[in-house]
Amino acid sequence: MLVLLVLCAVLWPARAGAEEKPAIPGQNLAGLWCPTEGSGKARASASIRLRHSGSVHTKVTARLTVHVPSSWRYTKSLLLSEDTDGYRRAMRCFARPHGTQHRWWGEWRSEGSPRVSAEKGGLRVTLDTFSWIDEDNGWFSLGPWKIEQGTAHWRILFEPVPGLRSVKWTKILVDPGAPGAESATPKPTTKEDATALVWRPKGEKAPPPVAVRLEPDWRRSYAAQDNRFLFANLNDGGNMAYTFVVSGLMLYAVARLRRRAGASTLEAESATTLRDWAWVSTGAVIVFDGDAVLFRWLRALGDDELWTAREPRLIFAASVCTATLLLAFARPRRPVVLAGAALAVPVLAVAFQPHLLGLPADLDVSDGTSYRAFYALSIAGGSAQALTFLAVTAAAWRLARAADLIPPSRRTPGAPRELLMRYAGPLIVTLTLAVGACYILAAERNWQRASWLSDHGDPQYGIEHRGELRGDVTWFVVNSQNWWLPVWLLTGIALLAALRAAAARPTDSPVEDREDRRVLMIFFPVVVGMGLGVFANNGLLSVLWVFFNMLALRLVLAVGARKAVLNRALESSTERLGVTVTAARRADILGRARRYREIHAKMRRLDHGQSDDDILQRRLLEQEVRGLHTWTDSAGTTGRLPAQVSVVDVALALGPRDTWWGNGRRAALLACLLGLPASTVVVWSGWIRGDHWRANLHHGFGLPDIPMGFLTWQVCWAGAGFVLGALWRALPGRRGPVKALTVAAAYALPAVPDALGNFALDQGHGDLALIVVTMLPVLTLTGIALDLETFQGERRYWQSRVGLLLSIYQMRYFSLQLAYLVAQAVALITLWQFFADTGGGPPPKEFEGGGGR
Repeated sequence: MLVLLVLCAVLWPARAGAEEKPAIPGQNLAGLWCPTEGSGKARASASIRLRHSGSVHTKVTARLTVHVPSSWRYTKSLLLSEDTDGYRRAMRCFARPHGTQHRWWGEWRSEGSPRVSAEKGGLRVTLDTFSWIDEDNGWFSLGPWKIEQGTAHWRILFEPVPGLRSVKWTKILVDPGAPGAESATPKPTTKEDATALVWRPKGEKAPPPVAVRLEPDWRRSYAAQDNRFLFANLNDGGNMAYTFVVSGLMLYAVARLRRRAGASTLEAESATTLRDWAWVSTGAVIVFDGDAVLFRWLRALGDDELWTAREPRLIFAASVCTATLLLAFARPRRPVVLAGAALAVPVLAVAFQPHLLGLPADLDVSDGTSYRAFYALSIAGGSAQALTFLAVTAAAWRLARAADLIPPSRRTPGAPRELLMRYAGPLIVTLTLAVGACYILAAERNWQRASWLSDHGDPQYGIEHRGELRGDVTWFVVNSQNWWLPVWLLTGIALLAALRAAAARPTDSPVEDREDRRVLMIFFPVVVGMGLGVFANNGLLSVLWVFFNMLALRLVLAVGARKAVLNRALESSTERLGVTVTAARRADILGRARRYREIHAKMRRLDHGQSDDDILQRRLLEQEVRGLHTWTDSAGTTGRLPAQVSVVDVALALGPRDTWWGNGRRAALLACLLGLPASTVVVWSGWIRGDHWRANLHHGFGLPDIPMGFLTWQVCWAGAGFVLGALWRALPGRRGPVKALTVAAAYALPAVPDALGNFALDQGHGDLALIVVTMLPVLTLTGIALDLETFQGERRYWQSRVGLLLSIYQMRYFSLQLAYLVAQAVALITLWQFFADTGGGPPPKEFEGGGGR
């Protein structure tokens, strides 16, 4: 199926057409490819603007406006569809050099561009294009402009196509952005705004050769160095350091867990699993992501061409090594091992014996290779991707089973449920085919974007089209397995397994045990914390946010520990209330809480009467309330609950489950369900809204990234809910929304240093504000749901959950919570409208041939 899918996209025959006549030596090429008869009254203007502020990379926008007289030969063709040969032939006279098949990979068209509108005496054509300066060398074309990118200086050259050199130019504008141009030739006529230079040619037969030189700000210059040796190594090193640091923290936590006295067998097993995964994750990242650093050094120190040719085969071998490491850790049943071995065979065959399959040493099948070689490479690429999916699934299955996330087997009660290939196999094959189909479609779409003005009737167009798509397939099958390796997710499940083993200890919260708290502190940045710290397109400092997230959670817990309901002391003794609030007293506490609410309902009704009998009855009710607040400590001494704490507060502090692990699991499920709208909003803003959708449509993994992003955010909400539930009894506040505010504050605090860094580099904040605000309503609703479930036993006595919630919170508290949620919704909408960056950035350059070539 994969082969057929690839063949449909890559080997589909191109539409044949008559080849245009070759140029005669000495003949006017402009007149041959673009006749100028009847265009004497044509007028044109051009502008280009560089926007440095508010984004990581400098964005370049260009506009070309041509007033075409009706007497020109191809004027009427501009009224046809963009997909017609006549339209392309006419538009090439304005936007492309004569007689070329140029694919301008760096040029992107704005929505609705070009626009053709009628005017007196002819038509008006407006072509709006844009691009980004995200490389430190080379050049790219943008309409009539050529941008040369250097490390220290950039140049903007005005080079209109031959078809526009004889028209009358009314205005040429270059706005290099702040601080302005360093030099400009010829001298500009005037100036607009703060930095825009303007030329107004008058009486000239040819447009002036405008050239503007500028020295970019160091922040934009540095961000446009992603292909430089030092910059790329620092970026990759920072990304891998994140896993190394987390693995080191896990190993330290394991060492402390092993020293703890009285550890159970389950705790010892979970500590061993956590230790093994710390080493496996480190090795997987080194093999999976470190190959780019290795090849960069090998090319720098050795033969560049030699190692460039060897790189695809070694990447294939590295993918097998990574899968082997994960499968060894997973220890699956024999069918899974055999399936992994079967998938590894074609990958290793291509990696070590490509000549036996008719493949060249560099595995490039874009031209001059047989269909057999192309099929072999496609099968090997699909097998490598499926092998990665299988290995990750097997490792995740083992960790999830240790974390009690997979129910036991139904056929064999008490036995663990095994990963079965009859279910996993079809799912993995479907995912592999879906990713491959999305990549091929994106490659084809990107080709059409870049070649929208190429001569589709030229036989050379079909040849180059097939060659380019085959080259894209070559890149995909070699590098697709590097697209997805969710080490962070597997690490989060491993930490969850360690917490699950610790939950057997009789504690109200993991905060009470230093070792358990340390594991939870690592879990928070891995699963919940935002991926921040990427400045000037470099992730060197991103590892610092592991510690920022841990510090933020520790800080909010330390500040609010004394205000937690169960951390307050009884009035009659110094004993903490949480010591006496146990699962055995749950029924008594809930009964007292219900009676307390009933008495207060009667007292509110009595407040409306003024008789002596009402006063006497109120005193009796008050005496009963005092009796409900009578409490005994662990020694059996009778006392009273702390001041400002009611029995309803004590019941809500318990949570819906008897243990912190049960509260955490329930809160994780609730947060995952309640976070569905939040994930939709975040994915819409970050992957679909504005220019993001255009970039994802043309990026090979853009469409698969959208559902992956959605699942990632669902895991984030679930992780945040787990932290909220696990810490429920240690968080300050008497109601769920107040407790949620503490965890939301821990989530938001690490955004402060990131925002300060963005502000210092003037690179914009993206969706940072939106994401921070989105977490609060998710946790607030989760807190309300936990409060409601605490009194779920009373649900049968109420017509709806709203009525029960009104009884729990009482009317005045419910009104405040409702106003609180409305305020959060208003803040969310406001930040989405005014602070979310919808402009997007440059898509990955996996398809681009570079420049305007």
